[in-house]
Amino acid sequence: MSRKTDQFPAPSPAVVFVTEHAAQRIVAELTAKYQEAARHATSMGGTAIQKGEEIAQLEKEIAEKQAWVIQKDGEKRQAEAEARAAQDVAKGYADMLAAAGVHIPPFGGELSHAPDGALERFDAAHADLERAGGHS
Repeated sequence: MSRKTDQFPAPSPAVVFVTEHAAQRIVAELTAKYQEAARHATSMGGTAIQKGEEIAQLEKEIAEKQAWVIQKDGEKRQAEAEARAAQDVAKGYADMLAAAGVHIPPFGGELSHAPDGALERFDAAHADLERAGGHS
């Protein structure tokens, strides 16, 4: 009765060596080459697994960074919207102060030519105040 093993059954030799010494030498060299190739295959398989794990970790980190960027972009957009709203409120107060004849410096370093129309609003408010009998 034969035992079950993980060894492949040896086929009948297809090569006949001239001497036993030649057979042993060639078989030893072939066995060494086989073992070297098997070790290399095992090593490369392990390297492939390791690289796959590294890639998975990097993909996870990239996904986390992308989520962080999306969150920060949303926060930036919210801050920009709040800044625009606050700027509109400040300009409204500036218009009311101008209507009352109070001179205030331009908001946010705007130039006196006021590309957003602040100078025109100021002049109109000042003219309205003078027509109503106010002081300049």
